[in-house]
Amino acid sequence: MKNRPQLGIFRKKTTRWLGYLAPLTLLIAWWVGYQHSATFTEQLQAHFPSAQITPVTRLEHGFDIKIGKEHSRIYAAQAQGYGGPLSVVFSVDSQDRIRNLQLVDHVDTPGYVVNVLNQRFLERLEGKKITERFSFDSDVDSISGATLTSSGITHAVRLAAHELATSQGFQVENASITWAWEVSDLLVVLLILLVLFERRLPRGVHQYHLLIVGGLSVLVIGYWANMALSLSSVSSFLLGYWPDPRLNLAIYLILTTVVIGVVLMGKNLYCNSLCPFHHIQRWAHKISGNNWPIPELVKRNAVDIINVLLWVSLVLIFLSRNPAISGYEPFSMLFSLDGVGVQWYILPLALFGSFFVKDFWCRLFCPLGRGINYSVAKRQSIRKTLSQWIHRRS
Repeated sequence: MKNRPQLGIFRKKTTRWLGYLAPLTLLIAWWVGYQHSATFTEQLQAHFPSAQITPVTRLEHGFDIKIGKEHSRIYAAQAQGYGGPLSVVFSVDSQDRIRNLQLVDHVDTPGYVVNVLNQRFLERLEGKKITERFSFDSDVDSISGATLTSSGITHAVRLAAHELATSQGFQVENASITWAWEVSDLLVVLLILLVLFERRLPRGVHQYHLLIVGGLSVLVIGYWANMALSLSSVSSFLLGYWPDPRLNLAIYLILTTVVIGVVLMGKNLYCNSLCPFHHIQRWAHKISGNNWPIPELVKRNAVDIINVLLWVSLVLIFLSRNPAISGYEPFSMLFSLDGVGVQWYILPLALFGSFFVKDFWCRLFCPLGRGINYSVAKRQSIRKTLSQWIHRRS
């Protein structure tokens, strides 16, 4: 009993030092991962381990490949998918048609890539002439539920094919990318406005605010747009994998709202209002009528556990430069049925726990929510420090 105050002081000092060391180690991990990221030629070499690969001087996307006594030329390029870049390689036959299209490497969301490959999307591009537009609105059908992944593959093929066609003197028609405003984007805007201006809503609307916001969040962000944020999706931005806003406007709208909430309002708007999984947990808890208390030992150490999960996940992501490598959140499985690996076990656990403990996943396991809450706490701390400094100066 006498040692408890000393243990408390030691823990407080340790926590303070870890608060300084954790961001520093994350920056180091990001830099190490960036410095050791594989070049495109190295990716091709890993895909063709026994081949001698030489870049073609006059073609950025052309490579000469030698396997034994056989010589051939391949064409390869990289483009942005949903959660990261995808690399493809193909050959061209004597009639200038694409052959042997393969996915070389990717750091995109695994569930979406599996969906694209299972539906034989690569075969839809086989046999196309290198002068074609490679556009979804004319000659390529996208994969429902994995539009951005299939778009990234198509764009990579277009880059290499059109470069080759131009070098041979062919005329190519470039597929222009326009702003693709969808009904789901408009509903996301409506949802964001309802969240930002909650206090200014008419009384008749305000009494149904939680019901409307919850319904829009689950139906639009969860199932329709399939844009529930996760640590993987946010980390892809930190790694520089920024998708084209013309093709993925919803993610930018949601992330902008998160930043506004943290910086200007000092609130976690995503976890409290926009997150569809939060509302599903809330509904499950309300249906069950249970309200089991979290054991005091778990409650006291829950934040530390999530901090460790968040730190380990980010270190692995930054070192590998792969946003999906440590993603264990079950959102993609729930909303698109594209879960992989451990997500098949985590989702039932999270839903089952929600029937007994309010916000079971959010309070005990969610790394993204902890990251946003940490940002809010730091914002409040900085604001308090600035306020005290201004007060002393005046």
